[in-house]
Amino acid sequence: MPEPVRIRRCVSALLVDATGKLVIQLRDNKPGLPFPAHWATLGGAIEGNETPDDAMRRELSEEIQPAPPVEFWRYFEHGYQLHGETRVVQNYVYVGRLPCDLAEVALYEGQRLGAFTGDEIHSIPVAYGLEVVFKAFFEAYEARD
Repeated sequence: MPEPVRIRRCVSALLVDATGKLVIQLRDNKPGLPFPAHWATLGGAIEGNETPDDAMRRELSEEIQPAPPVEFWRYFEHGYQLHGETRVVQNYVYVGRLPCDLAEVALYEGQRLGAFTGDEIHSIPVAYGLEVVFKAFFEAYEARD
C-alpha cells in the first residue's frame, strides 16, 4: 500500500527589485532543516484558520523589513521529493515590488537575499519544487515587456 502523500498549504512572495530581478531567500544551512542552503521564496505555512492573505502578511513581516505590500497572483499545486517521500504544496503565490534597494532590506530568516533573472535562476539549487512557480513567473513577466 503506498504511503499517503503529505499536503502542505503555504504562501510564497515573488518580489521584484528596481532592476526587475526576482528577489528570493537562501535558506539556512542547518542540520535537520528541509532543503538547507537552497533558494526559496519568502513565505511559509498557512497556520490554523489563517487566510492566505493573513499568512502572507504575517510571513513577510516575520522575515523582512520593510515588508512590501503584495497582491495575490496565482494558485499552484506542485510536488517535490523530501527524504524519498513525495509531498504536495498548495501554494498561494503573491507578487510585489521591494520599496527600497535590496541592500536596505533587513532579513530575519535565512542566510541572505539574492536577485535573479529568469536565466540565472536555472543554475541555483531550489527548494520545495518552486522551479514550476519561478518558470511561470518569468514567462508571465517577460510576456509583459
